[in-house]
Amino acid sequence: MAKIHEPKRVIYYSDAANEDYAGTNINTKSVGADFPFAPIGILWYFFAIIAYYVIAIPLVFFYCYVICGFRVKNRKAIRKIRKGGFFLYANHSHFTDAFLAPIVAFPKRAYVIVGPDTVSIKGLRTFVQMVGAIPIPDGLKGMPSFLNAIRLRTEQKCCVSVFPEAHMWNYCTFLRPFKSGSFRYPAHLGVPSVAVAVTYQQRKLPFIKHPKRTVFISDPFYPDGTVSEKEAQRKLEAEVTAFLKDKLTTYSTYKYYDYRLESERVDK
Repeated sequence: MAKIHEPKRVIYYSDAANEDYAGTNINTKSVGADFPFAPIGILWYFFAIIAYYVIAIPLVFFYCYVICGFRVKNRKAIRKIRKGGFFLYANHSHFTDAFLAPIVAFPKRAYVIVGPDTVSIKGLRTFVQMVGAIPIPDGLKGMPSFLNAIRLRTEQKCCVSVFPEAHMWNYCTFLRPFKSGSFRYPAHLGVPSVAVAVTYQQRKLPFIKHPKRTVFISDPFYPDGTVSEKEAQRKLEAEVTAFLKDKLTTYSTYKYYDYRLESERVDK
């Protein structure tokens, strides 16, 4: 029997909904109403195609499949929605989560809703936007342009990825509370969604502690057009939540990082 490794790190938390353990330490810049959420133009599209398909996609596939040990289950579910745009909802437990949409949606173009810090890295804003980043604006004034960008991408039959937990907890094996309003996009636009669960397992080689990942894709969920938009949001959230919780509970069998409530700390 392979040796069972102890967690590399134990992290104690108090607020699962709002604490952040990404540790990026980026000097976040403002994303206001004048931000170009969906740049257009022939030159932009030309270089965006090169950045996405020639540079990003090969690197993403190599890193995820070869280095991280990704295994993707139920990819056939995406065939049911190939002809149109859709939203992808996933748990947020590693920076490679940003690569889920390109992997799941390929060859369809994919975009990712991100925090302002993603487009705040000096010299990289243009590139990260070309490979799919759509930042959330700081205030309400930027919301119309932000929502128009999302609408445009779905009308272009692209995939738009959302992380309803909002904060990244590295190697977290359980589902955390969702931010309110995370499911308003598909409910308002009337497009399908898929849930994607990233689960962690121990490598078979006992000297490799870094976990492998098995990624499960749900069948499409469609917003209910017979109820109010708010009710449609709640139904979508319930369906996505049930799928993610089931897969994480069943298949996340290795805690590389162990998250425990502060009340469980014994060294106080």
